[in-house]
Amino acid sequence: MSTAIGQPSRAAQQSTTIWSSISEDDFRKNLVMLEERTNAVPIDVQVFSLKEEVSNTSRLSLGVEQHVADDLAFLAAVQEGAQSVAAVCLEQHLRPQAGLKIRIAGADLIDECARAFMTHVCEVLGDVSKDGWCHMHLEEELLDQIIKQHLYKILGRLRSRKWEKPRYLAASHKKPLWQDFENVIHRVQHVYPSRKEKTYKQKVENHLKALAELYQSFEETADDELFLELKNLVKSTYEFCRNKEVGQFAAQLERLRPTPQIAAAVKALHQLEKIGAYQRIARDLVASASKYPDTFRNINLSYLSPYASMPTSIAHEPWAKTCHIHAEVQLVVECDLQHASAHANDESFSPRIIGTSKYLCYLCYLFIKIHGRFIVPNTHGRLYDQWTVPDLAEYNDETRERYATILAQINEVVCKQSEEGACWRAEPMTSRQNLLLEESIG
Repeated sequence: MSTAIGQPSRAAQQSTTIWSSISEDDFRKNLVMLEERTNAVPIDVQVFSLKEEVSNTSRLSLGVEQHVADDLAFLAAVQEGAQSVAAVCLEQHLRPQAGLKIRIAGADLIDECARAFMTHVCEVLGDVSKDGWCHMHLEEELLDQIIKQHLYKILGRLRSRKWEKPRYLAASHKKPLWQDFENVIHRVQHVYPSRKEKTYKQKVENHLKALAELYQSFEETADDELFLELKNLVKSTYEFCRNKEVGQFAAQLERLRPTPQIAAAVKALHQLEKIGAYQRIARDLVASASKYPDTFRNINLSYLSPYASMPTSIAHEPWAKTCHIHAEVQLVVECDLQHASAHANDESFSPRIIGTSKYLCYLCYLFIKIHGRFIVPNTHGRLYDQWTVPDLAEYNDETRERYATILAQINEVVCKQSEEGACWRAEPMTSRQNLLLEESIG
């Protein structure tokens, strides 16, 4: 997650630094200590439910705001690996016809190809509000654009032989996803062991075997048919994940006593959710634009320039030599700078949530929770000691003091967790789509 160039991330003078309540070196040493005691996973995966507001305005509902922000972040994260992380927040004008401002931040710079793709996504959503346009046709058009842009990433999720493994995964020996189906199918008998569940067991096995066959046959697809077959695979995976019987199987599987085999089966199902999510995202974005046509008729995209990485000599891993500003923190800082500016827009609804392509890391979760301005939707619980906050000269006194207080409070939480003793946790998946268990918003 390196950024060769970018905005200066450490521009404040010693007298105006945000590291006034806790020294940065002490902060990092405490992070490393907690990593060592918890396998760098201080807390379990957490997902928080949103409390929907009752509103008579045309403002996006909180649930729609989260879904749209999350889905746009997922689409903006085209690259693979750490560079794929993106975050989005939505600023809606008080006058709906004035439209929607979408701010997008990335771990690295969002390139021109990805920007052109996001512009086209917004144009399709704008067309939804026009009379005479078929929403089903627009959904298909949007899905086509999504699959074309994310084709290589989807092949990576499939671990397909048509995918060239990136250098950072050179030592990885994961087998193709279709080979994981055998283990998942075998787990069905453990979820439904009794004779009276035989019919249900057979139905779930049939669903799994049908999808497994489709996944295996995809590997023989000719190059000139790749796009259409991949689109069919995405659609079929979506229908599989939305199947009620499959959803109930997945829920019960996760409640079984964990074994390596069950954990592998659960992980395979989560990977299927990510593949089916491309269809869900096309469907849900069109549904949201249809429900709020005035808001989506005029969309303005704004991209944040990432901050430069900065050197550090304190890290858990010997190869870690730099600190980075995560995309979520970039958005929080940008919103605070905008709010403090004399040119702050008083005719807009402030963002209430930051959408992400992956769950929040442990430190972003703490930062946003303590900050208090945004709702915290989730966290995968993993700690990255290379995490930091930009120390800028342009902060006003209120913002500077606020960040200093937040960092001190994060440090208190970190120290308390270290003192409470070690609790080793396995490394979590850093992203989930929850497609098996969650309802679409359309």
